[in-house]
Amino acid sequence: MKIAIFGTVGAGKTTLIDKLKSKLPKDYQVFWEPLSDNPYFEDSYSPNQIISRAAAYKMELLMLANRMKQFLDSKQYQNVIYDRGIMDTIIFAHCNYEAGNIDERDWKVYREYFEISVLPSIFKGPNQEGYDLVVYLKVSPETSIRRIHTRAIERELAVDNVFWTKLTEMYDRWYLHLKDAFPFMVIDGNLEDPEIYANQVIAHVKQINSLGNK
Repeated sequence: MKIAIFGTVGAGKTTLIDKLKSKLPKDYQVFWEPLSDNPYFEDSYSPNQIISRAAAYKMELLMLANRMKQFLDSKQYQNVIYDRGIMDTIIFAHCNYEAGNIDERDWKVYREYFEISVLPSIFKGPNQEGYDLVVYLKVSPETSIRRIHTRAIERELAVDNVFWTKLTEMYDRWYLHLKDAFPFMVIDGNLEDPEIYANQVIAHVKQINSLGNK
């Protein structure tokens, strides 16, 4: 089974994945968000707007390419958990566009490429295999910002709370846009006990598996 965890910064994705790893069969492979090899990552979080805006579009293109490669690499495994999926990339790009970090021309090209080329080439057609389950960890902007400040990662603290609020709201907007194309389940990520929503995911996975075996 291919499970993607979908959600804003501070939604609790890492915590949920750690819980799922301890509860699901040991053959599940985790593909973490591909950040370490991104040469634009630090610049995109720079407090200097000239630097961050120059890096934003390049950052989003590279993240899209990395997630596509990650998805294709994961096809060799039967059971996979993804720390964010390919569809998360369009949300960050859209948020950067609305924040003024990506201009309208580049955003138009990015969105058309994503919707016309990326999604159909990977997820549509008789020989394509997409995600079996997309878990949307839905949180409020207040929860996201509180957790960002609690974990106190320097590059995240340098970003204005307005951006984090916009990003969380953007996740809701894109969920509505994508929910008929992907097998979503929505979980209240505002809960502070990850055991509860980990068990919800496990129950859903078992239900999908039982239907597949009939």
